[in-house]
Amino acid sequence: MCGVFASFSRRMCSNLGHWRNEGLNALRHRGPDFLDCYTSCDERVFLGHTLLSISTSTLGNGKQPMKTDRSVMVFNGELYNHKALRERLVSQGINLDGDSDTEILLRGIESHGWAFLDAVEGCWAVILYELATGKLYFSRDPLGEKQLVYKLDHNGLILASEAKSILVTQDEVHLDAPRILSDLVFDFFSNRECTYFHNIKNCQPGRFYSYDVNGNLQEIYSCGIGAQKPDLPLRRKLAHAVSSMVPEHHACAVVLSGGLDSSIIASLLKTETRNMPFVAVTAAYDEGSNDDIYYARQLVEHLGGVDHQELKVDKKSVEQNFVTVQAVLEEPLHDQVYITQYLIYRHIATLGLRVALNGQGADEFWGGYYYHYGLHDLYSADIETAIRYFHKQANNRGLHSLLTQAELIRLIEDNLAPRWAKSTALQNILMEGHLQAMISHEDKLSMASGVEVRLPFLNQALVKHALNLSIEEKVHLGVEKAPLRYAMSGILNDQIRVRRKQAFPDTPKNAYIGSDFLSGLGGHRSLFSKNEIKAVSKCCPKLEWRMNAINAFSGVVTRAC
Repeated sequence: MCGVFASFSRRMCSNLGHWRNEGLNALRHRGPDFLDCYTSCDERVFLGHTLLSISTSTLGNGKQPMKTDRSVMVFNGELYNHKALRERLVSQGINLDGDSDTEILLRGIESHGWAFLDAVEGCWAVILYELATGKLYFSRDPLGEKQLVYKLDHNGLILASEAKSILVTQDEVHLDAPRILSDLVFDFFSNRECTYFHNIKNCQPGRFYSYDVNGNLQEIYSCGIGAQKPDLPLRRKLAHAVSSMVPEHHACAVVLSGGLDSSIIASLLKTETRNMPFVAVTAAYDEGSNDDIYYARQLVEHLGGVDHQELKVDKKSVEQNFVTVQAVLEEPLHDQVYITQYLIYRHIATLGLRVALNGQGADEFWGGYYYHYGLHDLYSADIETAIRYFHKQANNRGLHSLLTQAELIRLIEDNLAPRWAKSTALQNILMEGHLQAMISHEDKLSMASGVEVRLPFLNQALVKHALNLSIEEKVHLGVEKAPLRYAMSGILNDQIRVRRKQAFPDTPKNAYIGSDFLSGLGGHRSLFSKNEIKAVSKCCPKLEWRMNAINAFSGVVTRAC
């Protein structure tokens, strides 16, 4: 995984080179091994790349931007089936110079067009400049695992792996208030098309765009992942998903929460990948205990021979890293658990490891949230029912003290209407809202320490298998993620295999950051007044902390930029 930054400038200015370099340097944490860039002859187009070397046998093979006589490209991602793709290209008479998956991707696109990406088993954020036409193309993988944000205005187009890379090119920072308010209604189910910054948007997963010197932005292609009748047993697909993501040239870690998903990954690493050595890391709180650490210890004892490291987390470390994690996430911190995750990835980096496997993505596709968020009634709901549901939730949370009823309805409709389909309504919300939030968090929290997170449950074949199943098959006799549990019978110890869904272990309540600490960070740039917070918290006490965290975010980012 790496960092990418690109710009297509329609208006030239004297400090163009300076702010482009500033934007690229803002991504050095994503690629500490190498930094390089390309500028077109007319200086309108700039492509920059920061490299975290993982997939190639030598550093030189992975350097970007990569240029041919036809194109220049920067790429962030992984092609897990790169060997099969290489064989396909070579059999067609296409010469490849090194072992970089970037070269495979570039040559494949040049030879077969964007449809070549339909054959990719992996994830990507790619930006390609076509020399002959002067057009800039860009795309993300269909699940949105790799991040790519953009800003489009009369000056041109800027693209980057993280919003902070664009923010450093601006004189002022303005937050997107409707985007922030939608989180108070939908939690992590908000529409993720917009970032938390005005005029900076997320590229839509699976969409391919072109941009030219006249300022025309067009969608030219799309790819998605749909249901597919299973052709192999689920256990074999799980084993392949895990083994395909084990790095060839580096050792790896597993973020082990003690829950079903991370335990499946750890178990399959041990039993299905030639007893591959790995480090398992679990958070352990000084101020309290949780069931997850108990189950993580049980799994490690069951597997045997696993280097299990328990990372101690206390109130002091949470407070010390709050501001840092706000800046890393580029969004308000709605849950302190992200500080713990940041500390886990930082610890993994100190071990000299560059890759970590994580269980994110299983819940969204296998019915893990059927009971957890209390949304099971929405699996068969139409859009009118869903609007009424979230409108009632917004009023119950006291949000009518912030917005009128008409404004609440408009906010909810704007979030739901683009995503709601007849038969897969809630599944779309899970994929396009919750999943996008979770994998964005993992990407930024891990890359802040130069660690690439890989998500086996987002393997395309595994996702297609899950989408082919009904919710009744996924939640069987009241048990969520039933197919995964059945598939792991005889491999995963039953104590964990039958354990019900739990959230990632949260900070103990007595170690929580207080509202006084948060209010001191907001300053004069707070979005909510004390009276507004008080009015909302009377109806929904949990929103007091979150609204103070939003104020803190506003204060932190506006001071930093």
